[in-house]
Amino acid sequence: MKAIQLNQYGSVTELTTITTEIPKLLKKQLLVKNHAIAIDPYDVKFIAGKMGTSESLPLIPGSSVVGEVVAIGEDITDFKVGDRVAATRHQKAYAQFVPVGQSAATKVPDNIDDAHAVAAVIGAATGYQMIHRDLNVKPNQKILIQGGAGAVGSVAIQSALNIGAQVFATAKPADFDYLKSLGNVTPIDYHTAYENELADFDAVLDTIGGSVSIQSAKILKQGGLLRSLAGLDDAAVAEFDIDAANTYSDGKRPNLQALFNDMATDKISIRIGQILPFTLSNLRDVHEQARHHSLQGKTILTMTE
Repeated sequence: MKAIQLNQYGSVTELTTITTEIPKLLKKQLLVKNHAIAIDPYDVKFIAGKMGTSESLPLIPGSSVVGEVVAIGEDITDFKVGDRVAATRHQKAYAQFVPVGQSAATKVPDNIDDAHAVAAVIGAATGYQMIHRDLNVKPNQKILIQGGAGAVGSVAIQSALNIGAQVFATAKPADFDYLKSLGNVTPIDYHTAYENELADFDAVLDTIGGSVSIQSAKILKQGGLLRSLAGLDDAAVAEFDIDAANTYSDGKRPNLQALFNDMATDKISIRIGQILPFTLSNLRDVHEQARHHSLQGKTILTMTE
């Protein structure tokens, strides 16, 4: 099969095309013929060496896949050859065929296309999980989403609004119109000292980290929930009487299936940016762009035969 391999951390020129064997399946894995991948911030940072350099190279990177099941492991019970599935996995996705664990694989509803399905499996699924599980948002609660215009934040906003929460979100002013297009959300300019004006929030989702965790802590009511995807300043946050913790996406099927169900019924929308052919040149170009500025919407690279 054709795949794109990372030879050394650092430059995008270290991504090269290879021909390699189709992966052999473990007992609880599916083999997916890849239709499309999404360019995720994690992958961009990993290839640049900013997520650590401990993994042995060369390897096939990539964290998202959508496509057709072409083979199943002997202990697979929930899927069959021909199913269309999407999933996130750690590495091995920049390839024509991708092994996917049964616990992560999720059937894609017929009315969700490949681009939107694969765009949802990492950032969007994380935002959905944060609202429904980690923060366990309830109707009428007052919620702040830090970084509301991103893939995580935009779905977190929609999820909280669907529950009936009162939602605020930080972003740069250029993104305010986009935030308002998601529903009845109050945009907050992240450049401002908003922590001096806001108060009595029930929960904050922090996708930014650093000093933002302190701003988040200051606006929470006593016992309020702060969940961070980007690292808390634990010592500083400990000064506040709140429930603060780092968290992460579990990448499992129940959460992604629930998100797909809401997408299929138009309760959640995913912003798509460029859709390009999956080529080495395009992959290098998009990774290089993403190192210098945030991409508007999820960039998708589609496979050809």
